[in-house]
Amino acid sequence: MVAANLRPMIAPLSAEYREAVLWQEQAPTPADGAPPALPERADVAVVGAGYAGLSAGRALADAGRSVVVLDSHPVGWGASTRNGGMVIPELKAGPAALERAYGPLGRRLYAEVNEAFDHVEALVAGPDPAIACDYARTGQLYLAHSPRHVAGLEAMAREHGEGGLGEPVRFVPRDALAAEVGSGAFHGGVVIERTGGLHPARFHAGLVRSALAAGVTLVGATRAAAVSPRPGPGPASSSSGPGFRVDTTRGPVAAGEVVVCANAYADGLVPALRRRVLPVGSFIIATEVLDPDVAAAVSPRGRMLVDTRNFLHYWRLTPDGRMLFGGRRSLSPSTIPEARDFLYGEMLRIHPQLAGIKVDRAWGGDVAITLDRMPHVGRLGGVWYAAGCNGSGVALNTWLGDRVGRHLAGDADPPSFTELRHRAIPLHATRRAWLPAVGAYLRWQDGR
Repeated sequence: MVAANLRPMIAPLSAEYREAVLWQEQAPTPADGAPPALPERADVAVVGAGYAGLSAGRALADAGRSVVVLDSHPVGWGASTRNGGMVIPELKAGPAALERAYGPLGRRLYAEVNEAFDHVEALVAGPDPAIACDYARTGQLYLAHSPRHVAGLEAMAREHGEGGLGEPVRFVPRDALAAEVGSGAFHGGVVIERTGGLHPARFHAGLVRSALAAGVTLVGATRAAAVSPRPGPGPASSSSGPGFRVDTTRGPVAAGEVVVCANAYADGLVPALRRRVLPVGSFIIATEVLDPDVAAAVSPRGRMLVDTRNFLHYWRLTPDGRMLFGGRRSLSPSTIPEARDFLYGEMLRIHPQLAGIKVDRAWGGDVAITLDRMPHVGRLGGVWYAAGCNGSGVALNTWLGDRVGRHLAGDADPPSFTELRHRAIPLHATRRAWLPAVGAYLRWQDGR
């Protein structure tokens, strides 16, 4: 009998169920089709066609630079169209903690995160042009999964809200949570009004259109295999000397500058960057479309919902009325069916009113974790990079790419994140051996 109780719940599947990314099916990338010819030369070569790479490319092209953006997969394959669509202006610490850790730099980092959120809202609103991506200023509800997290959320509300920075942040006690979320699983929460939700693939498609309109050459299904200093003169408009040779699966490109925006998919192109990023799997299920009354009972205000676990759960209603529920069980590798069944069980634990609702899609991908849980920007071997948003990259990656591009064009200072020391992850090559132990410790913390 005990063994039966330990068996995982098996998610019921709809007749249309597929292991596929719902967002991608609903918004095919405008760059579908055969990739264009690979240019022999460009002022800047950008590796990675996600939010950061497209934003860097567009900023440089707007400044008159010739830009090629490369991606090893078809454009729109990666995390920029797989994520939960939550536009959250956050780091893993508040402004006071950032200032204690980094001094005045901490306040600048916090300000830039908020600037990133404003940047995305401005892109969505246009008119340069507006990006139709179902964006709404929904607010976020950050939920205490155990009583020991309540005091921290109360302190967070005081720091950000009326007693501190005067931001639209407020604590919600347990007995008032019913107005915010249809669940009795939580012990309190914080509402953060400066949070939005969007359709990530439609937002990505808007960035693709903007980059193409600016003159970016966008080349998918073309892996950058090696980058090396290039002897002799660089492209005519390069201001950085001889520049680089980027060897790709379709031939070489000569570039004055190289910007790598591969995030969790950093590979051997820049080995020093790969050692500084830990790829960790995150998975999502999307249900069939909910009855409107059920959707309203689960999420009365349509918030972006996140809990306080190390292995956090994040969930929301999609623009077409489904429940989207994401997270991970551990740091060990997992299959999509394993993750799907785990997430379905957790969804019902939080929202038992969804019992019997079927899963329509399930998918996964990697997020980039750094040793200090902070984003990083800088140069390694002369190559620029932006990486490590630790699962909160919709706003940050978009803004960081734009800021790096404008900096290389001479139009802006580099992001303050360039001032952070980016340490390598110890024993990175043997991470599969020690990650399960780290995961077990984090699960123990979550269960306290």
